[in-house]
Order: sequence, then structure tokens, then C-alpha cells
Amino acid sequence: MLQADYMQRLLLIALANIGIVIVSFFIFSFVFSGEWRHKIWERYISSFAKFVVYIFIVSLVINVLTAWAVYMLQLDRYINVIVPMVQSLIIGFVAACVPRRGVSYKRYGEKQ
Repeated sequence: MLQADYMQRLLLIALANIGIVIVSFFIFSFVFSGEWRHKIWERYISSFAKFVVYIFIVSLVINVLTAWAVYMLQLDRYINVIVPMVQSLIIGFVAACVPRRGVSYKRYGEKQ
């Protein structure tokens, strides 16, 4: 019975993380214009080597700052729940920056 309780908590936390990724994806897609997101993609994310390094550095900084805040608030027993939820925001942002149209896409009214 005890293991079933842990599995329910794990499933709930996983669903919450998925929900945070989806909500942050739509928020970042709505807040930032498509051209701005494409500029971010072209400058930082289009090169896979740079992307890996940037994601590692950003994740490290976010994890350290989140862990520090969690320990300062004396919520350290929840660190394994809080840190992945904060990381889900980064995943939603990166997913929102992925281009949704091809290079040859022309807007309506533009001559090809």
C-alpha cells in the first residue's frame, strides 16, 4: 500500500510537470512575437553544440538558484519536486522558440 501511494505522487508530479511545460509553451508563444522567437532560435539554438552548452549553463544556474531559494525558505524536503517544475519553464521556453514555418514561407500578399 505504501508503494502505491508513492506511485500516485510520482504520477501527479509528472502530470504537473507536463502541464507546466504546456502552459509555459503557450505563454511564451503568445507573449513573444514569432520573429523574436525565430531570432533567438537562429542566434542561440540552431547550432546544436552551442545549444547543448547554453542549456547546460542555464540549467546549472537555475538549479543552483532554485536550490538556494528552497533551502533559504526551509523547504528542502520538497527540492525534488520544485526544481523539476522550475526546469519545466525552460523546456516550455525552448519549445516555444522552435520555428513553426519553413525558410521559404511567404506571408499572404507577398510575391514569391
